[in-house]
Amino acid sequence: MKKGIHSQYYKDVAVQCICWAEFTVNTTVPGPIKIETCYQCHPVFNKDRVVEKMAKGRMEKFLEKQKKIDAMKK
Repeated sequence: MKKGIHSQYYKDVAVQCICWAEFTVNTTVPGPIKIETCYQCHPVFNKDRVVEKMAKGRMEKFLEKQKKIDAMKK
């Protein structure tokens, strides 16, 4: 690598989220860093919560369809 053209690299910079999660990262930004969403509170990374909500809605729709089918058969 050429000397003098690269940013300074900081190791183990503290990052704090508004959900009070704290972790360290290696970055070119001096710390500490405060962020709004992290991997613990962002919905994309919390697939369990998202899938739970989606599955619940899908299951309710399925059960409603089954009730309509049963009603038509009677």
